[in-house]
Amino acid sequence: MPDDSHATQGYEASIVIPLLRQRDEWLGQCVESAVMQTARCEVIVAHSTASPASNIRRLSEMAAKWSNLRLVPRNPPESFPGTVNLGISHTTTGRVGLLLSDDWLEPDCVESCLECAADIVCTGNTAYFEDGVAVNERASQRLSNRVYSSLTTLEAKASYLEHFFLFSKSAVLSAGGLDESIGDFPGIDDYDLIWTLLERGATVAIVERNLYNYRDHDGERLTLADPEQAVINLRKILGKHGVERAEMEKIVEAHRKWFGKALYQV
Repeated sequence: MPDDSHATQGYEASIVIPLLRQRDEWLGQCVESAVMQTARCEVIVAHSTASPASNIRRLSEMAAKWSNLRLVPRNPPESFPGTVNLGISHTTTGRVGLLLSDDWLEPDCVESCLECAADIVCTGNTAYFEDGVAVNERASQRLSNRVYSSLTTLEAKASYLEHFFLFSKSAVLSAGGLDESIGDFPGIDDYDLIWTLLERGATVAIVERNLYNYRDHDGERLTLADPEQAVINLRKILGKHGVERAEMEKIVEAHRKWFGKALYQV
């Protein structure tokens, strides 16, 4: 159960970081960027009990330093959407953001998003190569409210929006959280969940700055999983949202080229 004592700390937002395993230095950069936001944030790292000992050691050292960092273990079998949902269940604020363990935030990311009262607030992102220093300009994404408003389908809108996301927690919970039945498809948080929320009438605001930093680790674009399994799970998402077969295959083919592709090949 969530620790209600944290509800008295005056946090403005929560950041959930799901973790299976990660390079210690990347994990440290990720978590530090969250706990040191200019807005007062609680940070929940929902991690597997099978996470490497070095990851847990690094997190424990950081939790001893920052009182706004909490670790929530998840017993196997775990999944990415289930771990995110666990983290959300332990948050104590009305606004929840998601951060992946090899990425990091600009210092005022959450503060900038909190200025918008929408159910879904998102920002652009800057893509880095593995060293975290060299920027991949072609893969970076700056979002525009004007472009978003011109899109005509919910699928197109869900595809357009990018990390960072700051959600209304009540909207996410009302939608059932991340759909654990789909599996570990990489778009379950920033595609299926967004689409589901839009179907339910969620409001959207875009902060037109690149406030989320994405790392191209090990040369993989989206996932280390079998690209064909990603296609299967994408079809599950499209079927869930009532996309007809012909249109489904067009969308699948448009996405297929990304699975397993390195950022520098995009």
